[in-house]
Amino acid sequence: MSYERRPIGPEEDLQDLMDAFGELFEGAYMGELRSLGSCEEQVFSFDVEYADLMEHDVIRDHLVDDIERFMLTGEQVLNDRFRQHMKAPCRLVLRLAGLPEERRRPLDSLRMRDRGRLFTFDVAVTGTTPPIGYLQRATYTCRVPGCGETVQVDQRLAREREKPSSCQACMQRMFDGLPDNDEGEYIRRMAEQRGMFGDFGLVTEDLRYIDVQYLSVVDVVPSGKGPWGQGRHTWTAVVDEDHVGSYPVGSLLRLHATVNVDHLPERTFAKDTRRCLLLRVEGIEPLDDAAHVDDVQWSNGPPV
Repeated sequence: MSYERRPIGPEEDLQDLMDAFGELFEGAYMGELRSLGSCEEQVFSFDVEYADLMEHDVIRDHLVDDIERFMLTGEQVLNDRFRQHMKAPCRLVLRLAGLPEERRRPLDSLRMRDRGRLFTFDVAVTGTTPPIGYLQRATYTCRVPGCGETVQVDQRLAREREKPSSCQACMQRMFDGLPDNDEGEYIRRMAEQRGMFGDFGLVTEDLRYIDVQYLSVVDVVPSGKGPWGQGRHTWTAVVDEDHVGSYPVGSLLRLHATVNVDHLPERTFAKDTRRCLLLRVEGIEPLDDAAHVDDVQWSNGPPV
């Protein structure tokens, strides 16, 4: 059993993903980044074509593994590359565009086995909520005297706030000079320091909030030869940042979204085991055929 020191920094596979994103943005998208240097918006959606992502082996493999970490990592690298061209404060939000036909699904066909997968949906907006805030990233500092290590933790939507379980800097200092394979000394030091590695305080001035909004959506079936069809059930999609407030009731959209699992809104006890599906929107494009439900004919009346 070895207790040798571990380097502090991004995991190797995460670093590979960051490097791959850097190559992509510095190559295919550098012209767009330069042209956005004078952007006056505080937040701006930056579309990346799905086909461009699929051409890179490392990016393609991570896209199917963990879409949430994938998008956060890509957005971090995107803004790092954009900073050198930025003339006014502006943060870019990574969006997906141009998903292929094989990714298209009807909402009413979704099941729990689709959790975590990325699809594209043709929908009509039938309802909206007011904008609300979401704590996307929290910053903590170690309160052990003489340490002060800071750690950022990405938070999940509508879940209990998470904090670090241990301070890697404190642990590293404790194991400095520990001989390899000295299991007895390892156990002794751990017993002496039990409970000392998780003493973190929240840095309230470094909390990162973003705007989110819930949309009620239904399937639509575009038809160039006759009336459009629509789905039977209403689903919930979450949009964020500059998408909030941009799509009123009646909008016809193509959503690129991951399928998440959420608590039932009407649950009456805390440990209810039932869950519902929720769409986390990663990109939005207008439907080519129409922009609003009033622009087309419907087989069973308009959905709103």
